[in-house]
Amino acid sequence: MEAPLFRLVQPIGWLFTLSLAFTSTTSIAATTAYMSSMEQLDLRQVQLIVVAPDKLKAALHNRALRLFAEAGLPIPDSDSSQTPSSAVLTLTLDSRPIDDLCPGKVLYAPSLAFTEPVTIPRTGSTIRDTTWLIESDKEVRGPVDDERMTTDLDGFIRQFITDYTTANRQPQERPTTPDVTVAPQFSLTPTIPQQQTDRDLGEIRVLSLSILAGRWSSALRANAVRQLTEAGLRLVPNTGEDGAISMSLEFTQRALDDRCPGKVLYEQGVYLVEQVRITRRPLVMLWSDIWLKESLRIVPPRSLLELETDQRLLLQEFLRSHATK
Repeated sequence: MEAPLFRLVQPIGWLFTLSLAFTSTTSIAATTAYMSSMEQLDLRQVQLIVVAPDKLKAALHNRALRLFAEAGLPIPDSDSSQTPSSAVLTLTLDSRPIDDLCPGKVLYAPSLAFTEPVTIPRTGSTIRDTTWLIESDKEVRGPVDDERMTTDLDGFIRQFITDYTTANRQPQERPTTPDVTVAPQFSLTPTIPQQQTDRDLGEIRVLSLSILAGRWSSALRANAVRQLTEAGLRLVPNTGEDGAISMSLEFTQRALDDRCPGKVLYEQGVYLVEQVRITRRPLVMLWSDIWLKESLRIVPPRSLLELETDQRLLLQEFLRSHATK
């Protein structure tokens, strides 16, 4: 069975290839690469949303708020607020049953993501983007107990608090850097639909291209280059060269062994990446996806032919949007 477990359509925030990943036993880092995005943030204007099993949601939400209070910080708004906030902190602790694919197992991908308006300098468009993220590796496992969810909550929220308090110390305690660019080797995972328009995509004429597909990367690259150049796009080696936007195509397969014999956790996606500015703090820039299509599936191991088909379909989706002006 190859139906997607879930599909993210045009969300944002995935930079390049590496996310800030934590497990339930990982210690809190001094700060993360995205600490600068927390500077001058008013927590009272942030809406906290908890995605968790209904029977635990209220208790987990209250626990998260208590951690902010214990740190002496303003308490974020409740997720019961009737007025949508432009700044949202989403704590995801829910799991998805996958009995039809892997009997007795669930997919668990906990995360804490902060989203807010950002501006794309190339077009002047404003979109909602993830500007801070922490997440654990996706797991196919047995049912997640309350203790694991509580441990993940504590670790994620405390890391957010650590970054926030460090970023907002008085100048005499921590010199601030007025113009900050977050390095592109880190990544942010998409969480919400973006608002990038097809018209903005139609303005893109030059791309730099990277392929992540293990031993099949070279073969897939040749096919992608042919498909993109036949559509009239020019490819150059480096992002920024002649105004090039970065395109990343990624196809990863992770064996599930005895958790789901004969199956792999298969992630595929196409990502357009460029720098954006945090709208409330325009001097801070992040490398982020302005457009993407991706999916996560549990399937038998994919062959080169199947990867070529998946890549062709992904690029067709991009080219259809690119051709809409």
